[in-house]
Amino acid sequence: MSDWLRQVLESKRAMRRRLAGLLFADKVKLLEQLRDRSRAIAASPLKRKFSQRS
Repeated sequence: MSDWLRQVLESKRAMRRRLAGLLFADKVKLLEQLRDRSRAIAASPLKRKFSQRS
């Protein structure tokens, strides 16, 4: 396994531990931020422009 892959996997483990340690209210806030970001991406005119090419 390469050094780079080891670092990626360890980073993912650390993020999972950090997220697991959050309070439920903080997890809900993160979820709301992700939802808002997803809505912004879906409404983006750039997304429509690129999807019409296909």
